[in-house]
Amino acid sequence: MSRDKIEAALSAALKHLEDSLKTLSNSGDENATADSLWAASAETEYAVFLLSLTLGNKAETASWKHSSSLKQAIEFEPALTSALELLQTGKANLEAGNLDKTCKETWTARSLLLRAQELLEKKRKEAKK
Repeated sequence: MSRDKIEAALSAALKHLEDSLKTLSNSGDENATADSLWAASAETEYAVFLLSLTLGNKAETASWKHSSSLKQAIEFEPALTSALELLQTGKANLEAGNLDKTCKETWTARSLLLRAQELLEKKRKEAKK
């Protein structure tokens, strides 16, 4: 699989995640934040998919993929910041040719972004009550 496609997906995810954080801190517009977060999650998911195609069965059986460390409670903004840092490190590892580390960091960022989306959706549902 082309590293260029993986790098493009990671770059797009980073841009959308940065937009999400800016919107959150500047205007607090939950809809715009959610839209950017969704786009970042989609690009991250695509990067994970491309990495899994590249690494094959090696990525599927990785022990870090099955760990339960992300089952603890998280807060929304710190989760986004952590995901941003993981994606930046993952992109740097991709450029250095370390696909295993890129996959691990991107997978972890993906998990954080999904949890952040769940938190945002839960907050929206509670606000409607």
